[in-house]
Amino acid sequence: MTTTQLTQKAKQLKQKMATLRTAPKATLKEIILLLQCKEKENYKPMYSTKLYNKYSGEYCEYLGLI
Repeated sequence: MTTTQLTQKAKQLKQKMATLRTAPKATLKEIILLLQCKEKENYKPMYSTKLYNKYSGEYCEYLGLI
């Protein structure tokens, strides 16, 4: 995916999460990184993010949405 496509997809996912959770904590940067990890099938870069370490439930929901 191109950067523009990743950004658009990330915004869509964040909007979808806003309907599922009252206050989503993920940043667009983290969601874009998650999409890139999904493409490469290598999630190691996500292990150091706040989304993965502090908001793991939300992280799992994003994986389900993808």
